Amino acid sequence: MSKPAIHLLIVTGQAQANLIPVMKLKPEIVALAISEAMKSNAKQFVKLLTSLASIQPDNILEFHDVPDVGLEAIKDRAMEIEDELNQRFPDVPITYHATGGTKLMALGFYDVFHRAPNTVLYTDTEHGQIEVLYPEKNQPLAIGKVLSLDSYLFSMGKQFRKSADSIWQDNAKRRRSLSFWLAQNAEKLEGYWSVINKLAHEALAEQKRGQAPELANSEQWFLKGKTPFGYWKTALEKCSEIGICDWDKENPERLYFNDADGALYLSGGWLEEYTWLTASELGCDEVYANVYFTETGNSRNDIRNEIDGLILHNNRLLMIECKTSIFNADNAKSDGIVYKLDTLERRTGGLFGDAWLVSARRLDDATRNRAREYKIKIIEGGDIKNLKTRIQDWMNGKFQS
Repeated sequence: MSKPAIHLLIVTGQAQANLIPVMKLKPEIVALAISEAMKSNAKQFVKLLTSLASIQPDNILEFHDVPDVGLEAIKDRAMEIEDELNQRFPDVPITYHATGGTKLMALGFYDVFHRAPNTVLYTDTEHGQIEVLYPEKNQPLAIGKVLSLDSYLFSMGKQFRKSADSIWQDNAKRRRSLSFWLAQNAEKLEGYWSVINKLAHEALAEQKRGQAPELANSEQWFLKGKTPFGYWKTALEKCSEIGICDWDKENPERLYFNDADGALYLSGGWLEEYTWLTASELGCDEVYANVYFTETGNSRNDIRNEIDGLILHNNRLLMIECKTSIFNADNAKSDGIVYKLDTLERRTGGLFGDAWLVSARRLDDATRNRAREYKIKIIEGGDIKNLKTRIQDWMNGKFQS
């Protein structure tokens, strides 16, 4: 399929639906059909076209006053746009994208533009292809990787700031065997995480923004009757072997942290590392841990959004929060995590984003139901050992909560 010179798009609230095919096909001229409700969205979309799709400002044509109700009125405006384009660019075919706008707008524009020599396309991002609706019997075009994490976030009005550095990544790789062992045995270890989390948090100094984590109380003590046993004895022995902490079964009440990194690992960092390693080894397009981003244009001192993990694959974004603490419906912190993921999915993920909660412990029924109500996918308790399969299913568009 030859590259059309003119692409016509109906501006929509989800910019990526139009942005992805333009970035893929690289047309010379982009014409925008803009309804009254989409005027502000159009201004932002023009910025995306110039900055991400390298469309010259003079080659972006805006057609306003497009109705979003009334099929005949929509068709009339579509014919006016067609006439003007044909007058300005005689004998140049128009490629209309039927992805944006309301269903009625898409139908009205399709009725006008599905005639020779024009082309009508539909972007199916879930399956990674651009369908040719007209002319019929054309093969779909594979989209491939178009968006990077930077451009994905920018298309949602966000700006990437930082993520886990090479030192963090090297430590995660060094501890891979331990992290995977903890995940594989999560169900057997589940009941003891609250004890370990408490000691690890108490070992750490209160951290202020911009300050590196520090130890406050390296030496911690298990309460009487709470000393490690069973799988937790094995877990702490494994942790001691690689320097996460010092624990001796001959003196089981004492737990000593060698550095802040070890305390962070046992307070939940291991699950973040396990998630990052699993996604990285699956060959996802881009995988990041401990990501910080802000609203576009805000300074580094402004309020930041943060998320434990971001995975970008085939122009889709997966946002992951990892937790080892207890979830309780009466705990405002538990409710806040669900709300945070819901907000991030809507404001950052957009049309092609998903949000997951990966918990080493099983959720209480109320929190689980609330997460599902918000369409947040849940991987909990013993099921975290199947994270590789879950991510593979997501990569192939199959995973459902």
